[in-house]
Amino acid sequence: MNNFDEKIEFDFKVSVCICTRNRPQELSKALHSVERSTYPAFEVIVSDDSTNDETKKLIISHFSTVKYLDGPRKGLGANRNNILKAVTGSQVLFIDDDVILNENFLELVCNKLAKLAEQENLDKLIISGIENKNGQLVFPGEQSFVGWQNVSYKEGDTIKTVVINSAVFPASLFRNTLFDEKLVYGNDEVDLTTRAIEKGFKIILLPEAINFHFPSEINRKYYEPYHDASRIYVTFKRYFATENNKLKALVYLPYAIIHAAAFNLRYRGIEGLIGTLRHTFPKSFTFIMEFLTVDSI
Repeated sequence: MNNFDEKIEFDFKVSVCICTRNRPQELSKALHSVERSTYPAFEVIVSDDSTNDETKKLIISHFSTVKYLDGPRKGLGANRNNILKAVTGSQVLFIDDDVILNENFLELVCNKLAKLAEQENLDKLIISGIENKNGQLVFPGEQSFVGWQNVSYKEGDTIKTVVINSAVFPASLFRNTLFDEKLVYGNDEVDLTTRAIEKGFKIILLPEAINFHFPSEINRKYYEPYHDASRIYVTFKRYFATENNKLKALVYLPYAIIHAAAFNLRYRGIEGLIGTLRHTFPKSFTFIMEFLTVDSI
């Protein structure tokens, strides 16, 4: 008898959501891992940003119970929002297409939710597990000044971030809080949780709930130019809007650009510096100017 039979008294309907792009082999493994879950997913939804129809054929041929959606092909933020339109469950888990869901992950999370039901408002509660990334355990990390999530939480700290591949959100969060669609890749989850915390949501860490991430090389070149730009934009946005510290945001921006240039020069050479000047700098400013002139209206 497993823990699911003994402990769970609530009927949590977990929607497992997978955004994908040109990775049918990895996606197939991810979907099979969901099928092996000791706590069954309420629904599985795939939103497909692929540039061909291989993924669609895979779903139709081998995963007939999966809800398949054509993606908007505007990046990960927009693709996540596309999935959310189809969610009908009470809880939402996003996993990447190169992630393997641990057999007991949903069981552990739902048991935790059941235990917390009397003392917490489950509609305002986010559970974050951790990730085994190619053998290395990844925990949620507090943001440093430049926006890296590399500051370890101490006991008693308020947790403000999640490991996106191991985070279960209440569906109620997404009624009026969506992913920022300027974020093609990277930092979309920390932007989301920053706004969630501001609206009274709470994050609880469940370190025994572990999923496995095997980062695929497919799409890396496509996503790479956006990563630093997304981090700089999201961190500026946090200082400027969430913390309402305009001076801190304005001091941060040139520092972050110089820091990114120096870091990439040191670890990637001239190619890294050129990438910062050619991609990070203009993309960051484009995101920020759109945020200041459109989103803030």
